Amino acid sequence: MIRAIDMTDAKTHALVAAPRKMEMSAPEVVSPTEWENLVIDRSSDEVRVGTWVCEPYTDEIVGYEYDEFMYMIEGSVELIYPDGVVDRFGPGQAFILPKGFTGTWKQPEKVVKFMAMIR
Repeated sequence: MIRAIDMTDAKTHALVAAPRKMEMSAPEVVSPTEWENLVIDRSSDEVRVGTWVCEPYTDEIVGYEYDEFMYMIEGSVELIYPDGVVDRFGPGQAFILPKGFTGTWKQPEKVVKFMAMIR
């Protein structure tokens, strides 16, 4: 029988997954630990839905590969665009990081979020 998946407590849900080190844009960028628990994870990697917890980090993103919807539960992020404009998102805010995004992801604290990614 197929049942609904309760993701109400995103932090607990994400931490069920095994921790792993994130792949960064360059070897000199410090790799944070992340936990990603996917409730929809197709073998084709076209659609991913789940919860994510990650330690603080900053990295450059060039040509992001997904359209990603994010709902922030805990922590905050700054998206810094090549023209210097900055968007900030924190708890209770939702946003979409569009496919092709280029800029800096700056996460000064641990983040907990719901996410849905479509390639």
